[in-house]
Amino acid sequence: MTERTLVERNLINRFIQALGLVAATLGAAIGCDSVLGPPRPGDLQVTLTTSGADLDPDGYAVVLDTTPPHAIAVNDTWRVSAVTPGSHVVTLAGLAANCAVAGDNPRIVTVPESDTAVVTFVVHCSTTHGVLQISAATTGGVKDPDGYSACVDASSDKVCAYGGPVVLPVSGVSTVTVDTGTHVVLLSGLAPNCTVAGDNPRAVSVSTGQTVDVPFAIACKAAILHVTTTTTGVQLDPDGYTLCLDPYNDGCDTYTPIGANSVATLDVAYGSHVVELDGVAGNCPVSGDNPRTVGASDTMAVSFVITCLATGSVRVAISTTGTDIDPDYFVCVGGAASTCNWSTGASSNGLVTVAGVTAGAHTVTLTGVSPNCSVSGTPARVVAVPENGVVDVSFNVRCVLAERIAFSTGGGTISVLRVDHVYQQSIGKGFAPAWSSDGTRLAYECGQDICAINADSTAFARLTVDGASNRHPTWSPDGSKIAFAATHGSATDLYVMAANGSGAVRVTQGVGFLGSPAWSPDGTTIAFDCRVDAGNDDICSVNIDGTAFARLTNDPARDYGAAWKPDGSTLAFATTRDGLDEIVLMSPAGGSVTRIGTGLPGFAPTWSPDGAQLALVQVYDGYDATYDIVVLAHADGSNVRYLTAGDQPAWKPHP
Repeated sequence: MTERTLVERNLINRFIQALGLVAATLGAAIGCDSVLGPPRPGDLQVTLTTSGADLDPDGYAVVLDTTPPHAIAVNDTWRVSAVTPGSHVVTLAGLAANCAVAGDNPRIVTVPESDTAVVTFVVHCSTTHGVLQISAATTGGVKDPDGYSACVDASSDKVCAYGGPVVLPVSGVSTVTVDTGTHVVLLSGLAPNCTVAGDNPRAVSVSTGQTVDVPFAIACKAAILHVTTTTTGVQLDPDGYTLCLDPYNDGCDTYTPIGANSVATLDVAYGSHVVELDGVAGNCPVSGDNPRTVGASDTMAVSFVITCLATGSVRVAISTTGTDIDPDYFVCVGGAASTCNWSTGASSNGLVTVAGVTAGAHTVTLTGVSPNCSVSGTPARVVAVPENGVVDVSFNVRCVLAERIAFSTGGGTISVLRVDHVYQQSIGKGFAPAWSSDGTRLAYECGQDICAINADSTAFARLTVDGASNRHPTWSPDGSKIAFAATHGSATDLYVMAANGSGAVRVTQGVGFLGSPAWSPDGTTIAFDCRVDAGNDDICSVNIDGTAFARLTNDPARDYGAAWKPDGSTLAFATTRDGLDEIVLMSPAGGSVTRIGTGLPGFAPTWSPDGAQLALVQVYDGYDATYDIVVLAHADGSNVRYLTAGDQPAWKPHP
């Protein structure tokens, strides 16, 4: 390095040092803030915590320095952003007279740069009210059963100043919070036999935070009820009677035993009462009214006079024959066919004796007979019961087969119901039940298969297991075969199989088969839902060997769900030709369609075995939903009546 180069470098270094000294001097002269910028603001958080009673209802106000007041709730937080760092004054204002702040108020707080200062005010409020402790102490006889009511400062229209009347037990305490000062307490709701000692209403004074006792002493006097029984005659009731005080529906407020000739004394609530003499033997009529009412007084008296008469017995012999025999009846013995003074249950075949019947003329009636059973002659017989003797009566009952209908519920349960509603049996899970010709078995849809079961829920069998969708079974008239609809892939056709599920044979192919097969009574033809033309649902038929296909209807409306009349003369089916679904009739050969009466709304018809009635499904419009119901109707459309909620009815054939 040359000497010139060294000199130049030294000069440069001295120049740089001189610049640093100038910068330092300037910084000291103008201050650091001029270099770093103004101080950064902070935040202020004011927190309110209030305890005690009678808290300030409208909250408080917070004042920061001289800014306008900010409203704040009694337990709340207020946060202020961008507050200049340094000292500030925070004041809590707007406190109620009964509320005080713990610590300084106003309060000086330092807000740091770029940070948050927290100020917490703790306020405690003392009560401005007092408490009335209202008590009742009741002595005496029968106390008021529902207690009393206490009202503080009742207005002229009996409105209580502090809410509604306070419920006060007959011996208990209730409290009411009130303003300080003088108040008036009124006790009401007393029973007529109860009186209050001392002033009522009662004036009391309350200071702030004070609890003042307001005791009421109530004395209740009991009313006395004397009941007398006088029994004469013969064969007196051996176990006496029972007094029923104030009967209601199937009960009494009080039961008290009393002898045949006796006096019972009861303490009762003051007021009128109803007295009934129960447990009286049938041969011991009570003279006069029973029950009877007695008026309110301190002492009440009721007298019952009973006369017991000589008795004999009625021996009833019952013989029942036929089918679907009623298992039990009811024997009624009375002064007339409409009365029943003595009664007993009876079996369908056997003897039953009704003892203790007063001697003389009586009517013996056999009741509880099922609608499918009839009594030979008249069910009411007039007999003369001898004193200490026996009179014999016999009834012969003949029962016929009770009509039954199988159906499926909305939940998918197969049930069988007698049309007289005497009996219903749940068979099992499934849909679309169909009876065998002898009425012993049911075929039905069980998931994707066809199953069969006895009518008593035994001998279940799954008849199809081929993975297809199998629906709508129907039994051949001789009971040897079952026709059904099966969908393999996308094609639905009619199949026929043996009753045990073997040997299934396809009957239709490419004829528009939809489902709902119905076997003709002669066993040669099956009617079914079809769609020969696109979008046009009709009724078709085919022989069971697949020949003689026929389109029986051809109408733009929907025709579906055919059912053969048992004599084979008529097909009933549902149609929408007149708008809503209704049942119509047609010859099995097709042709013209006949409405039933003025129109029988519904679908899924099934004939009674004698062809005189139809069961069908109608849609019932309930309060919040619609659902299917099974109804019955005469074949001419008259006498439509509700049977049950359900779908897909099948009338059981007669064996």
